[in-house]
Amino acid sequence: MVKADFDKVNHLFLSYPDGFNNEYDELVPFFDKLITKVPPEIHLHIIVSNIRAKQKLEFKFPRRMMDVVIEESWNEIWLRDVMGISNGENIYKPIYEPNYCNYQIRSMNYRNLNNISINIIKDHLQRGIIHIPLKLDGGNFIANHRFAFMTEKILRDNDLPEQEIIAIIKDKMGVTPILIPTNKGDVVGHSDGYMGFIDDDIICISEYPKLDSLKDDYKYLESLKGICNDLNLRIQVIQERPLGYSIPCECEAKKKCCTYTANGCYVNFLRLNNAIILPEYTLTTLKETIYYNNVNEEALSRYGYQVIKINCDMLAQHGGSLRCLSITC
Repeated sequence: MVKADFDKVNHLFLSYPDGFNNEYDELVPFFDKLITKVPPEIHLHIIVSNIRAKQKLEFKFPRRMMDVVIEESWNEIWLRDVMGISNGENIYKPIYEPNYCNYQIRSMNYRNLNNISINIIKDHLQRGIIHIPLKLDGGNFIANHRFAFMTEKILRDNDLPEQEIIAIIKDKMGVTPILIPTNKGDVVGHSDGYMGFIDDDIICISEYPKLDSLKDDYKYLESLKGICNDLNLRIQVIQERPLGYSIPCECEAKKKCCTYTANGCYVNFLRLNNAIILPEYTLTTLKETIYYNNVNEEALSRYGYQVIKINCDMLAQHGGSLRCLSITC
């Protein structure tokens, strides 16, 4: 059975991009701040690509409980998608081969990332690996101990009948897949951009303002609420204000963009036992910024969580937020 986000956490994996040969290098100050937000009882495991980055980390955080793993060809921060899904003792490892656009396919060595992540799981984390013969990003897997929500992108990514995909997940991972529609225009198709469990029976679902520009998204989120109601799940609304900024792309389709930033996405928070690290954003007006950066903190605090906030403006420019870059076990 999979380990849910709300289960006991002892270890947190992050990637540290100092010296990466890509644009993630600019996020070093963000990761420095994030490390200070992680509760001290959590054991950090940080993947770096060079000895200099390891030395910097150890100098900056001399008292932090932390293991640094050097993998020279590592250049990815989105660990949730790459590393797999924990069941406590083992890691379920699907195939990481995202299909967002052909620019990403040409620029990333996915086979290498898969192989390195397997080595890290075996050698550093010392966990067994249960291989899942499906292409599946960890961001498209939101689970409690009964269900796992995935968008229908999993059907497009795997040349298999739907019932066979469902059977593989149910038999190997012990949860019932709930396939939800992919939101119109959402190329990434990750369910953790819209929902997240905080208890076996309580699920957070994004709610967008009723603006003409967001009316289709609003209807989409209402449909997700209907699916969760049918499963007798209690819903905690997370108020969001997506800004819809596009990320320039160099793909052969010559689109203006293939993906969008995550600015205004609050549901993609990081749960660490009784603490929730919650994104903050600088929105279009001061009024909106104050409202959205406080309303979700108030809602989650009512469940007894210690809510720790961190500004994610820069991180969101790369298309993801806090859950996306982390793995817990």
